Amino acid sequence: MDKIQLLDEPLIRSLLDETISFYEVMNAYNIQTQVAFVLPPSVYGFVFLSKNSNYYIILNGNINYETQVRTFVHEVKHIVEDCPKHNYIIGIDMQHTELEDDSNLQKIFNV
Repeated sequence: MDKIQLLDEPLIRSLLDETISFYEVMNAYNIQTQVAFVLPPSVYGFVFLSKNSNYYIILNGNINYETQVRTFVHEVKHIVEDCPKHNYIIGIDMQHTELEDDSNLQKIFNV
């Protein structure tokens, strides 16, 4: 079992009972978290690596808090395990959609 799997349940529990917040956890690691209300329902969240090499986790604000927490942990795993070289989103169907133009994300999320 890898270290991320060991952290899953304690981290999820702490986020769900609001002992800690997304922002506190990620700011400690210089990862910005934003909740966006402009995402389609099929996109729970995604990781975005800015042109300045800063990671952003964008969560869908139109889904319930528990789903946001689970999506948050899932996206942290992508940062730790995958360190994506290209930006992409994962939809509900688990299909990767690569984002060709990073400037659109930067405009939408002010990053």
